[in-house]
Amino acid sequence: MPVIAIVSFFSGNISVDTAGLSQKIEAQLTAEERAKISKAEELLKKVESEMKKKKYTDDQILQSRVITVLFLQDKVSDKDFVKKLVGCFKKNQTTKNLISNINRTFGTTIEVEDYEKLMSYIYTSSSDYDIVQVAKKEIGNVGGEKYWKWYGFKSRVDWCCIFVSWCANQCGYIESGLVPKYSIVDDGVNWFKSKNQWLPGSATPSPGNIIFFDWANDGLDGKGDHTGIVEKVENGMVYTIEGNSGDKVCECQYSIGNKEILGYGKFKQPDISATGDAATQVWKYLKSYGYSDSVAAGIIGNMMRECGGDTLDLDWDVVGHFNGDEFYGLCQWCLRYAPSNFKGATIKEQCDYLHKTIESEFATYGGNYNGITYQQFLRADTRTAAIAFERVYERCGDYAFEDARRADNAEKAYKKFHK
Repeated sequence: MPVIAIVSFFSGNISVDTAGLSQKIEAQLTAEERAKISKAEELLKKVESEMKKKKYTDDQILQSRVITVLFLQDKVSDKDFVKKLVGCFKKNQTTKNLISNINRTFGTTIEVEDYEKLMSYIYTSSSDYDIVQVAKKEIGNVGGEKYWKWYGFKSRVDWCCIFVSWCANQCGYIESGLVPKYSIVDDGVNWFKSKNQWLPGSATPSPGNIIFFDWANDGLDGKGDHTGIVEKVENGMVYTIEGNSGDKVCECQYSIGNKEILGYGKFKQPDISATGDAATQVWKYLKSYGYSDSVAAGIIGNMMRECGGDTLDLDWDVVGHFNGDEFYGLCQWCLRYAPSNFKGATIKEQCDYLHKTIESEFATYGGNYNGITYQQFLRADTRTAAIAFERVYERCGDYAFEDARRADNAEKAYKKFHK
């Protein structure tokens, strides 16, 4: 069976596809291969169902699919196949232990090194970033030189479109066809209109939409004059991040339906489903939100302290108790203040919750660390990010004892994941 067909098995509810992969797979399959895939998918759904019952991670479910398709095709008719396969998995398991269990149970001779190389290929097949978070990190840039040089210009040009294109490129959106690469405003407008992905200026946009303006000072002539990225929509206001606004990257705001808003380009940002061990998954999710390597490492350094025993072996669903309260997960959130049913949240759900709440925590508790703002946190070095997250988000107390330990952990995480 072609390798491209084999990869199709790995998706399930866990996305590892790159843009256009599904079409390539379908084009290469024979009728016999399609029949095999259909039958195998039924089996894999049974495996996934049993894995979920035992609360195994998304990564372990992915590995069960990989192992079944690549190594156990001649074993799937065995009695109790699903039970045997699921029984090979354990919580916080090493790759060596998993492969040893598989080889012993099914009589296979899988090499650990070869299997790790295969999984490494699969893990790196999906990498997407949130365009809003990418843009946020650029706030304060003056002159836009790095953007227009990236685009290919040798000297300064109007760079609002180029800034949007640069942010989209950082996310992989241009390569995947989600957003155009454009240096002229109307080229962007026409592209979204041609894709039927256009919203009128009177509409209420969503974060990540591309906003286009038609300035009144040239007569509201229906032509595009400026562009940016929608950051958020609150209380009847559209908040944006724009390049070349006064020759810098800055945040702006407009009332919904403002007459100078020409319209919006909309697109579906791809869902991220990370794989790997718990720490690797957390790293990928944090990076998907646009955090720098230093900030991502700073956050993980705190998680290592909260649920990893100062190691990268994160016990992501651990439950703790202190002073009559119950705590859960990577950051040991107090369940009294967390959303209902938060206990049992997956790694992705925990990371999403962190991402949604972190900015407001810095707005409220930044005074715990020299008045640090969220924007300053996004630009922090590794040790500063770790200590800032500890004091502002975790608020664990005993800072004299904790600061160095969490910062040291962060440096370990940075060394592990930074490339």
